[in-house]
Amino acid sequence: MIILKNKPIKLWILCSLLSFFLLISCLYEPFLSKILTLRVEKTLIAGEINYPPFTPLEVPPFGTDIIGFTIFAKIIQGFKYTFFIGLLLSFFQIVSSLIINSLLIYKFGEKFLLPIFLYFDKLFSLIPKPFLLLLLIGPYYSALSFNTDNVQPQANLKFIIIQLFILFLIGIPNLVKLYHTELTFLFKQDFSLVSQTLGSSKIRTVSYSFRPQITELTVNLFFNILIKNLSLFIYLAYFNLYLGGSLVTKLDESATYTASISNEWSGLIGQNINNLASTPWTILIPLGFYSVLIFLLVRIKRYLMEEGAKSIHSSK
Repeated sequence: MIILKNKPIKLWILCSLLSFFLLISCLYEPFLSKILTLRVEKTLIAGEINYPPFTPLEVPPFGTDIIGFTIFAKIIQGFKYTFFIGLLLSFFQIVSSLIINSLLIYKFGEKFLLPIFLYFDKLFSLIPKPFLLLLLIGPYYSALSFNTDNVQPQANLKFIIIQLFILFLIGIPNLVKLYHTELTFLFKQDFSLVSQTLGSSKIRTVSYSFRPQITELTVNLFFNILIKNLSLFIYLAYFNLYLGGSLVTKLDESATYTASISNEWSGLIGQNINNLASTPWTILIPLGFYSVLIFLLVRIKRYLMEEGAKSIHSSK
């Protein structure tokens, strides 16, 4: 009994923690960027001038990347982009799936639309998502790559729209299938058959009679698809397909450094992956924060599902 009472408190703590970090990230541009050290081009260590990259011991708390930008500032700045992009993408996928399933409950939708979504769901399940994304998004990368002398905001916006649209499309078929499977099961239940016998329409049955079950399923699917999208962001970054495009900085005559324009977390991981042996902190620290974010989302989902199940049980 004590455990059940503590769950809402734990849920509140987790949500407050997530909101706090989100607030700090949103305050980066107007306030924190003027306070924090953004770049360390050189520093005096043991009486000698040294150049980046710097370890967390040399430039606390998290060191710098190979061109001197502090990992701490980038993590604070990039969190809001990672979170909001994943949140909005997942939200629109869920809403679109619900709208599509409102059509599939009728015969014409089940006959003509459902086979299309089932076909693409099966097709996408046969091709690993990272390679599918590489095939669909990769061709746009070379046409929309930038350098420090040629930054094009319009092309950057176009690239992120293309990326999100493709991510949106590949997630829809499976969501449609899951919602349709649940609705098909619910329509076969006795209370549903009685409701329809008494004259209730299918859309009304879904809106009112199935509301608790659909709400619980939606919460579950929303967090699942959000976590899956965050994972796909890392796959994209591994192939240097950073969300929002990349910026190529010329280090010298023979070397370049490709960085994420948006500084979102998956981009921070991907842009330094080739330097894992020489500057491991530039990958491990953003990856650690990314893991903590996913852990928080998993725990929030768990507490929400348990509280929802408890509410449904008590209402009966």
